[in-house]
Amino acid sequence: MAYDDDNAIVLWPEYFDISRSRAEGRRLPKSLCVDKPDLDIIAKGAMILDLEYKIIEDAAYPSNSNEKNGCVRVEKGKMKKTTLLSKIGETLVKNS
Repeated sequence: MAYDDDNAIVLWPEYFDISRSRAEGRRLPKSLCVDKPDLDIIAKGAMILDLEYKIIEDAAYPSNSNEKNGCVRVEKGKMKKTTLLSKIGETLVKNS
């Protein structure tokens, strides 16, 4: 499936940050998170899963609008967002 900006899934580094609580934006169990994830390793996870992606460096996580850590927009593919988050989390843990 080709990348479509209108249907892309947004992946924020906060989703994968082991130092954050669930209330602060972490979406995965700590076993699938890493310390200080950056856009490059999230994009690498999408690349390993053979998904097209686009890095947006000047975006701010909605509940933390003071820090512009950026995000990665990934093609939707055939999996749900929760499944995609878990698979990318697994690749981050393996490759960090």
